[in-house]
Amino acid sequence: MQSGIQRNPKSVSGHKGLARKLIAAFLVLLLPILWRIPASARYYCYGAIRELVKIYVVIGSWNMSKLTSEHFFVKYRPGDRAEAELVLETAEKFYQPITEDFGYRPRGRVPIILYSTKQELNQSFGWDASESAMGVYWAGVIRVLSPGAWVAETEASRVREVFVTSGPMAHELTHLMVDYLTGGNYPRWFTEGVAQYEEYKLTGFILSKPEDLLEPPLYSMEELSRDFDNLADQTRAYSQSLAVVQYIVSQYGEEALAGLIKELGFGCSFSQAAEKVLQLDEAQFEARWQAWVLSQREVSRGRHLF
Repeated sequence: MQSGIQRNPKSVSGHKGLARKLIAAFLVLLLPILWRIPASARYYCYGAIRELVKIYVVIGSWNMSKLTSEHFFVKYRPGDRAEAELVLETAEKFYQPITEDFGYRPRGRVPIILYSTKQELNQSFGWDASESAMGVYWAGVIRVLSPGAWVAETEASRVREVFVTSGPMAHELTHLMVDYLTGGNYPRWFTEGVAQYEEYKLTGFILSKPEDLLEPPLYSMEELSRDFDNLADQTRAYSQSLAVVQYIVSQYGEEALAGLIKELGFGCSFSQAAEKVLQLDEAQFEARWQAWVLSQREVSRGRHLF
Protein backbone atom coordinates (compact mmCIF):
# COMPACT_ATOMS: atom_id res chain seq x y z
CA MET A 1 0.00 0.00 0.00
CA GLN A 2 1.28 3.43 -0.92
CA SER A 3 1.14 6.13 1.73
CA GLY A 4 1.76 9.07 -0.57
CA ILE A 5 5.06 9.93 1.14
CA GLN A 6 7.54 11.30 -1.39
CA ARG A 7 11.23 10.72 -0.81
CA ASN A 8 14.04 12.73 -2.26
CA PRO A 9 16.25 10.11 -3.95
CA LYS A 10 19.22 11.50 -2.05
CA SER A 11 17.37 10.57 1.14
CA VAL A 12 17.17 6.90 0.28
CA SER A 13 20.72 6.10 1.29
CA GLY A 14 23.78 8.17 2.09
CA HIS A 15 27.39 7.34 1.35
CA LYS A 16 29.20 10.53 2.37
CA GLY A 17 30.56 12.14 5.51
CA LEU A 18 32.69 11.08 8.43
CA ALA A 19 32.37 7.31 8.17
CA ARG A 20 33.17 7.36 4.48
CA LYS A 21 36.17 9.62 5.09
CA LEU A 22 37.46 7.24 7.74
CA ILE A 23 37.15 4.23 5.45
CA ALA A 24 38.71 6.23 2.61
CA ALA A 25 41.64 7.16 4.85
CA PHE A 26 42.19 3.52 5.76
CA LEU A 27 41.99 2.49 2.10
CA VAL A 28 44.47 5.15 1.00
CA LEU A 29 46.97 3.71 3.46
CA LEU A 30 46.22 0.13 2.49
CA LEU A 31 45.69 0.55 -1.26
CA PRO A 32 49.25 -0.33 -2.32
CA ILE A 33 48.88 -3.57 -0.34
CA LEU A 34 45.26 -4.36 -1.24
CA TRP A 35 45.86 -4.34 -5.00
CA ARG A 36 48.69 -6.85 -4.59
CA ILE A 37 46.68 -9.44 -2.72
CA PRO A 38 44.02 -11.89 -3.98
CA ALA A 39 40.39 -10.76 -4.22
CA SER A 40 39.41 -13.02 -1.32
CA ALA A 41 41.97 -11.30 0.91
CA ARG A 42 40.71 -7.86 -0.18
CA TYR A 43 37.22 -9.01 0.83
CA TYR A 44 38.39 -9.73 4.37
CA CYS A 45 40.50 -6.56 4.59
CA TYR A 46 37.48 -4.46 3.65
CA GLY A 47 35.40 -6.33 6.21
CA ALA A 48 37.95 -5.67 8.94
CA ILE A 49 38.02 -1.95 8.13
CA ARG A 50 34.22 -1.79 8.09
CA GLU A 51 34.04 -3.44 11.51
CA LEU A 52 36.56 -1.00 12.96
CA VAL A 53 34.54 1.94 11.69
CA LYS A 54 31.34 0.35 13.03
CA ILE A 55 32.91 0.05 16.48
CA TYR A 56 34.03 3.69 16.27
CA VAL A 57 30.50 4.85 15.39
CA VAL A 58 28.85 2.78 18.14
CA ILE A 59 31.35 3.99 20.76
CA GLY A 60 30.51 7.54 19.67
CA SER A 61 26.90 6.93 20.75
CA TRP A 62 27.91 5.97 24.32
CA ASN A 63 25.75 8.69 25.87
CA MET A 64 22.53 7.52 24.16
CA SER A 65 19.94 5.12 25.58
CA LYS A 66 19.73 1.60 24.18
CA LEU A 67 16.98 -0.85 23.25
CA THR A 68 17.80 -4.41 22.18
CA SER A 69 15.94 -7.09 20.24
CA GLU A 70 17.00 -10.48 18.89
CA HIS A 71 18.81 -9.12 15.81
CA PHE A 72 19.23 -5.36 16.38
CA PHE A 73 19.94 -2.73 18.96
CA VAL A 74 18.84 0.91 18.72
CA LYS A 75 20.67 3.88 20.28
CA TYR A 76 18.35 6.83 20.88
CA ARG A 77 17.68 9.98 22.91
CA PRO A 78 15.44 9.41 25.97
CA GLY A 79 12.64 11.51 24.48
CA ASP A 80 12.49 9.19 21.44
CA ARG A 81 11.69 5.97 23.30
CA ALA A 82 8.40 5.34 21.47
CA GLU A 83 10.02 5.98 18.08
CA ALA A 84 12.94 3.71 18.99
CA GLU A 85 10.50 0.91 19.81
CA LEU A 86 8.80 1.38 16.42
CA VAL A 87 12.14 1.34 14.60
CA LEU A 88 13.20 -1.84 16.40
CA GLU A 89 9.86 -3.53 15.71
CA THR A 90 10.03 -2.60 12.02
CA ALA A 91 13.62 -3.78 11.67
CA GLU A 92 12.67 -7.16 13.11
CA LYS A 93 9.64 -7.32 10.79
CA PHE A 94 11.91 -7.14 7.74
CA TYR A 95 14.81 -9.16 9.11
CA GLN A 96 13.49 -12.64 8.28
CA PRO A 97 12.22 -11.99 4.72
CA ILE A 98 15.35 -10.07 3.74
CA THR A 99 17.83 -12.52 5.24
CA GLU A 100 15.93 -15.39 3.60
CA ASP A 101 15.96 -13.64 0.23
CA PHE A 102 19.72 -13.08 0.41
CA GLY A 103 20.62 -16.30 2.21
CA TYR A 104 22.73 -14.46 4.75
CA ARG A 105 22.42 -13.51 8.42
CA PRO A 106 24.76 -10.86 9.86
CA ARG A 107 26.83 -11.89 12.82
CA GLY A 108 25.71 -10.27 16.05
CA ARG A 109 23.12 -7.56 16.40
CA VAL A 110 22.93 -4.85 13.74
CA PRO A 111 23.39 -1.37 15.26
CA ILE A 112 20.80 1.31 14.49
CA ILE A 113 21.24 4.92 15.56
CA LEU A 114 18.09 7.05 15.81
CA TYR A 115 18.33 10.81 15.28
CA SER A 116 15.67 13.18 16.59
CA THR A 117 16.04 15.78 13.82
CA LYS A 118 17.26 16.07 10.26
CA GLN A 119 19.98 18.42 11.48
CA GLU A 120 21.37 15.81 13.90
CA LEU A 121 21.47 13.15 11.20
CA ASN A 122 23.13 15.52 8.72
CA GLN A 123 25.73 16.58 11.29
CA SER A 124 26.64 12.95 11.98
CA PHE A 125 27.77 12.69 8.36
CA GLY A 126 29.08 16.21 7.92
CA TRP A 127 26.30 17.03 5.47
CA ASP A 128 24.94 20.53 4.92
CA ALA A 129 21.41 21.49 5.94
CA SER A 130 19.96 20.92 2.46
CA GLU A 131 20.21 17.10 2.73
CA SER A 132 17.00 15.38 3.74
CA ALA A 133 17.91 11.77 4.52
CA MET A 134 15.38 9.49 6.25
CA GLY A 135 17.80 6.61 6.47
CA VAL A 136 21.47 5.94 5.82
CA TYR A 137 23.49 2.73 5.76
CA TRP A 138 27.25 2.95 6.05
CA ALA A 139 29.96 0.69 7.48
CA GLY A 140 27.69 -1.82 9.18
CA VAL A 141 25.49 0.79 10.89
CA ILE A 142 21.97 1.90 9.95
CA ARG A 143 21.13 5.49 10.84
CA VAL A 144 17.49 6.52 10.90
CA LEU A 145 15.64 9.82 11.21
CA SER A 146 13.01 9.57 13.93
CA PRO A 147 9.52 8.92 12.47
CA GLY A 148 8.29 11.84 14.56
CA ALA A 149 10.44 14.18 12.47
CA TRP A 150 8.79 13.36 9.14
CA VAL A 151 5.58 11.32 9.53
CA ALA A 152 2.68 13.78 9.37
CA GLU A 153 0.21 11.41 11.07
CA THR A 154 -0.42 11.68 14.81
CA GLU A 155 -2.44 8.52 15.53
CA ALA A 156 -0.05 5.78 16.66
CA SER A 157 -1.45 3.10 14.32
CA ARG A 158 -1.12 5.41 11.31
CA VAL A 159 2.41 6.46 12.27
CA ARG A 160 3.35 2.79 12.41
CA GLU A 161 1.69 2.05 9.06
CA VAL A 162 3.43 4.94 7.31
CA PHE A 163 6.83 4.11 8.80
CA VAL A 164 6.58 0.44 7.84
CA THR A 165 5.38 1.07 4.27
CA SER A 166 7.31 4.26 3.46
CA GLY A 167 10.17 4.34 5.96
CA PRO A 168 13.75 3.37 5.18
CA MET A 169 14.23 0.14 7.16
CA ALA A 170 13.80 -2.45 4.38
CA HIS A 171 15.88 -0.33 2.01
CA GLU A 172 18.78 0.22 4.40
CA LEU A 173 18.86 -3.37 5.64
CA THR A 174 19.14 -4.47 2.00
CA HIS A 175 22.12 -2.14 1.55
CA LEU A 176 23.74 -3.85 4.54
CA MET A 177 23.18 -7.26 2.94
CA VAL A 178 24.72 -6.24 -0.37
CA ASP A 179 27.68 -4.62 1.37
CA TYR A 180 28.49 -7.66 3.50
CA LEU A 181 27.94 -10.22 0.73
CA THR A 182 30.11 -8.37 -1.79
CA GLY A 183 32.78 -7.08 0.56
CA GLY A 184 31.95 -3.55 -0.60
CA ASN A 185 32.63 -4.48 -4.23
CA TYR A 186 29.59 -3.09 -6.06
CA PRO A 187 28.63 -0.15 -8.28
CA ARG A 188 26.51 2.47 -6.51
CA TRP A 189 23.68 2.05 -9.00
CA PHE A 190 23.59 -1.69 -8.30
CA THR A 191 23.12 -1.47 -4.53
CA GLU A 192 20.49 1.26 -5.03
CA GLY A 193 18.66 -0.85 -7.60
CA VAL A 194 18.70 -3.95 -5.42
CA ALA A 195 17.58 -1.99 -2.33
CA GLN A 196 14.67 -0.43 -4.23
CA TYR A 197 13.69 -3.79 -5.70
CA GLU A 198 13.63 -5.52 -2.31
CA GLU A 199 11.86 -2.57 -0.71
CA TYR A 200 9.13 -2.57 -3.36
CA LYS A 201 8.70 -6.32 -3.04
CA LEU A 202 8.19 -6.07 0.73
CA THR A 203 6.36 -2.76 1.15
CA GLY A 204 5.03 -1.61 -2.22
CA PHE A 205 7.01 1.64 -1.96
CA ILE A 206 8.48 2.99 -5.18
CA LEU A 207 10.33 6.25 -5.69
CA SER A 208 8.54 7.19 -8.91
CA LYS A 209 5.71 5.86 -11.04
CA PRO A 210 6.70 3.17 -13.57
CA GLU A 211 5.64 5.32 -16.53
CA ASP A 212 7.96 8.10 -15.33
CA LEU A 213 10.79 5.62 -14.89
CA LEU A 214 10.44 4.44 -18.48
CA GLU A 215 10.47 7.83 -20.20
CA PRO A 216 13.59 8.79 -22.18
CA PRO A 217 16.32 9.92 -22.09
CA LEU A 218 18.10 7.03 -20.42
CA TYR A 219 21.46 7.31 -18.74
CA SER A 220 24.03 4.91 -20.14
CA MET A 221 25.48 2.18 -17.94
CA GLU A 222 28.79 4.01 -18.09
CA GLU A 223 27.16 7.15 -16.69
CA LEU A 224 25.39 5.20 -13.95
CA SER A 225 28.60 3.42 -13.00
CA ARG A 226 30.96 6.38 -13.25
CA ASP A 227 29.07 9.21 -11.61
CA PHE A 228 25.80 7.98 -10.11
CA ASP A 229 25.56 10.46 -7.23
CA ASN A 230 26.32 13.48 -9.42
CA LEU A 231 23.97 12.83 -12.33
CA ALA A 232 21.74 15.82 -13.00
CA ASP A 233 18.42 14.00 -12.59
CA GLN A 234 18.75 11.90 -9.44
CA THR A 235 15.17 10.63 -9.57
CA ARG A 236 15.81 9.27 -13.05
CA ALA A 237 19.14 7.77 -11.97
CA TYR A 238 17.51 5.94 -9.06
CA SER A 239 14.58 4.85 -11.21
CA GLN A 240 16.92 3.49 -13.87
CA SER A 241 18.94 1.59 -11.29
CA LEU A 242 15.70 -0.10 -10.22
CA ALA A 243 14.78 -0.75 -13.85
CA VAL A 244 18.10 -2.54 -14.49
CA VAL A 245 17.51 -4.84 -11.53
CA GLN A 246 13.91 -5.43 -12.62
CA TYR A 247 15.19 -6.37 -16.08
CA ILE A 248 17.65 -8.88 -14.61
CA VAL A 249 14.98 -10.50 -12.43
CA SER A 250 12.30 -10.53 -15.13
CA GLN A 251 14.58 -12.14 -17.72
CA TYR A 252 16.87 -14.33 -15.62
CA GLY A 253 15.20 -14.71 -12.23
CA GLU A 254 16.18 -13.78 -8.70
CA GLU A 255 18.76 -16.58 -8.71
CA ALA A 256 20.69 -14.59 -11.35
CA LEU A 257 20.65 -11.56 -9.05
CA ALA A 258 22.04 -13.75 -6.28
CA GLY A 259 24.65 -15.04 -8.72
CA LEU A 260 25.78 -11.51 -9.59
CA ILE A 261 26.13 -10.64 -5.91
CA LYS A 262 28.14 -13.81 -5.36
CA GLU A 263 30.53 -12.99 -8.23
CA LEU A 264 30.97 -9.44 -6.93
CA GLY A 265 31.88 -10.99 -3.60
CA PHE A 266 34.60 -12.97 -5.41
CA GLY A 267 36.09 -9.67 -6.60
CA CYS A 268 34.66 -9.50 -10.14
CA SER A 269 33.61 -6.20 -11.68
CA PHE A 270 29.92 -5.96 -12.56
CA SER A 271 30.76 -6.49 -16.25
CA GLN A 272 32.73 -9.63 -15.44
CA ALA A 273 29.93 -10.88 -13.20
CA ALA A 274 27.34 -10.27 -15.95
CA GLU A 275 29.43 -12.26 -18.43
CA LYS A 276 29.67 -15.19 -16.03
CA VAL A 277 26.08 -15.20 -14.78
CA LEU A 278 24.08 -13.78 -17.70
CA GLN A 279 26.47 -14.69 -20.54
CA LEU A 280 26.30 -11.11 -21.77
CA ASP A 281 29.22 -8.81 -22.43
CA GLU A 282 29.01 -5.15 -21.47
CA ALA A 283 27.58 -3.96 -24.82
CA GLN A 284 25.07 -6.82 -25.02
CA PHE A 285 23.86 -6.22 -21.47
CA GLU A 286 23.24 -2.52 -22.10
CA ALA A 287 21.51 -3.10 -25.44
CA ARG A 288 19.22 -5.77 -24.04
CA TRP A 289 18.19 -3.95 -20.90
CA GLN A 290 17.44 -0.77 -22.87
CA ALA A 291 15.38 -2.80 -25.37
CA TRP A 292 13.49 -4.25 -22.42
CA VAL A 293 12.82 -0.73 -21.08
CA LEU A 294 11.44 0.29 -24.49
CA SER A 295 9.16 -2.74 -24.55
CA GLN A 296 7.92 -2.00 -21.03
CA ARG A 297 7.23 1.60 -22.01
CA GLU A 298 5.06 0.41 -24.89
CA VAL A 299 3.19 -1.93 -22.56
CA SER A 300 2.68 0.93 -20.11
CA ARG A 301 1.35 3.21 -22.86
CA GLY A 302 -0.99 0.46 -24.08
CA ARG A 303 -2.52 0.15 -20.63
CA HIS A 304 -3.45 3.82 -20.69
CA LEU A 305 -5.46 3.32 -23.88
CA PHE A 306 -8.11 1.36 -22.00
